[in-house]
Amino acid sequence: MNKITTNLQMLAIRAISITMGFVIFSAGWRRFINNPIRHDITNAGHLSNKLVAAAPGSPIESTIHWVLYHPAVSEFSVYAISTIELVLGLFLMIGLLTRLSAVGAAILHFSLMLILGWLGHECLDEWTMAALGFAIAVTIMLTGSGTYSVDHWLKKDFLASWFNPPAIQKLLVILSILVTVGFYQYYFNGLGHFKKETPTGQFRIVAQSIPEHNDQITLYVNAGSSSSPAFVKNITFQLANGEQVVQQPEQIQVVRSHFEPWSLGAGKITDGVMRLTLGSKVDIVIPEGATSAIVDIIDAKKDPKISW
Repeated sequence: MNKITTNLQMLAIRAISITMGFVIFSAGWRRFINNPIRHDITNAGHLSNKLVAAAPGSPIESTIHWVLYHPAVSEFSVYAISTIELVLGLFLMIGLLTRLSAVGAAILHFSLMLILGWLGHECLDEWTMAALGFAIAVTIMLTGSGTYSVDHWLKKDFLASWFNPPAIQKLLVILSILVTVGFYQYYFNGLGHFKKETPTGQFRIVAQSIPEHNDQITLYVNAGSSSSPAFVKNITFQLANGEQVVQQPEQIQVVRSHFEPWSLGAGKITDGVMRLTLGSKVDIVIPEGATSAIVDIIDAKKDPKISW
């Protein structure tokens, strides 16, 4: 391999490191400088509103809900992630602790695929950036910082001994492929069908019983579009004796809207309809003897039938 080829390879390594570093750094910078509302836990614009919508399609749905039920954890997590993004991004751009920073970048992008990956069907940058970011991070783990970096100037290639063995390199390449393809299979139901597991074409609502309140249920919107809410025209309750009770939005007694203010006013009445957002949970009072119900949603292809 001649010197020109080697220099071009080193430049290519620096180019992808700087590019990914800038993308990661800018994400943290935006929250701290350009859009600090994303750090304000008391505001509906806090990053938690994205977690609310992401939870239904994520394999760690229960963990996300636990975080949302503990605002202090959510607030700390967002600040921590933003800080980590600034540090990782800066280090990748200048080539300092490059392999270690790449490990952090791989973990970051893996987490994005784990939490937000399914949103790729609606917002392709979520899926594409996470998948490509993970693959690029693995590449930098294997190559190191290259010639044009602080690590090279310091004559230090931190963690090189970890990633130089051929067996480790092959394992990382295989892992990168398996992670990307595996998440694609999970979220989009196979390579032959670009269709994610949590559909956006129609809203799906499930009812969850509340053990301490037999007269209440929780309506959980666990599928649908994240860009627009479901508008409920009425709920038809089926009673055990065969009768039906139809409640208009103003008659529905909402006891609690979970995850506020990040579920963006779920359960509120607007222009004669009740608003429910993707991922929101709303506790309502049910008629005595009710065993199931049909939720009438505007423009729904099929109104959700719920039971508890």
